[in-house]
Amino acid sequence: MDRDQELFIQAFWVKCRETIRPEVDAAAHDLRSAGRDTAVSSQEYSEVPDRPPTAVGPSLTLTLRPRGPADGVVQPAIEFHGDVARNKIEVRTSAGHRQVYDLDTVDERIVKGEIAEWLGHLITASPV
Repeated sequence: MDRDQELFIQAFWVKCRETIRPEVDAAAHDLRSAGRDTAVSSQEYSEVPDRPPTAVGPSLTLTLRPRGPADGVVQPAIEFHGDVARNKIEVRTSAGHRQVYDLDTVDERIVKGEIAEWLGHLITASPV
């Protein structure tokens, strides 16, 4: 890993701590208050992808666990992924949505909007 990659990863975690995580935690709290089971997880940087297509970057993920048995059910999730190769933040959802942002442009408004869009698609697609 080179110095630029190290700096990006550090900046990604600062952005997560100051901007992304508070909004993810607020959404998780609201979902739990509505009786939903959620999980928030993070993944450190790895130079080796652990799942396709590429997951070589740090990430913060909010997962909504479905009611009832979860066997074979894709758990709805939104992931804020640090794309180390491009120095960008990519927002990914389990439904296939992808949006790329420059690290310095991601603010509270963007994070809230991405989470609201993700939840909106879940509500219109099927009851969560």
